[in-house]
Amino acid sequence: MKLFTYLLLFVTPWLGAQTATETAQPKIRFADDIAKFVAQDKANPPPQNALLIAGSSSARYWITAAEDFKPYPVINRGFGGSKTTEVLSTMDRIALPYHPRLVIYFAGTNDLGGGSRAEAVVENIRQFVERIRKENPKAGFVIMAGLKTPKRQVHWAEFDKFNALLQKYCAAGKNLTFVDHNKVMNNARGEAIAAYYREEGDNAMHANAAGYAEIVKLVRPVVDKAWKASDPAAK
Repeated sequence: MKLFTYLLLFVTPWLGAQTATETAQPKIRFADDIAKFVAQDKANPPPQNALLIAGSSSARYWITAAEDFKPYPVINRGFGGSKTTEVLSTMDRIALPYHPRLVIYFAGTNDLGGGSRAEAVVENIRQFVERIRKENPKAGFVIMAGLKTPKRQVHWAEFDKFNALLQKYCAAGKNLTFVDHNKVMNNARGEAIAAYYREEGDNAMHANAAGYAEIVKLVRPVVDKAWKASDPAAK
């Protein structure tokens, strides 16, 4: 009986500490955004085998996407200022359930801007592609470059490395297309074209409506080709 009492005195505080630790777990970033998407999908299920736009705020701000890519069915699941790690960790809820036929992937700049290495960011993208293709081997991907904006000029060397690695990765795969929209958002000297950005001056980071219109001119032909190549009936 005394032994049991001693054990109880020892174990009870430990269990309490464990419970307190579990309760104090930090909230997942953008959890509310993901929950809203899930609730929206439950109330109004999106189409299967559609064109999925996945990524961060660059995807989220693409509010004209459904119109830009008609007649393809479009699902936009860009959220917050997310990183590739977060796009990867949430894909069970807001990517895989849609069984997308084609994905426009628009993330990575937040990782690089936060100091992540280019190799690690490309690896996250590779894992995303592999998980989608595990269920749909013919799924196509249009993968956007890291946009070299004034806001992140201190990291431009890593952006250049990321874009080179990403282009190499896409070139080695099937129906993986790298799209470098730096060429339409920035001038020949690498300076931001102010008319194409939401923010002004050194804070420029996201495309505005005019910027997306220029991006669409670059991306639409690529999407048309990739959509055709991702046809399950294609040989």
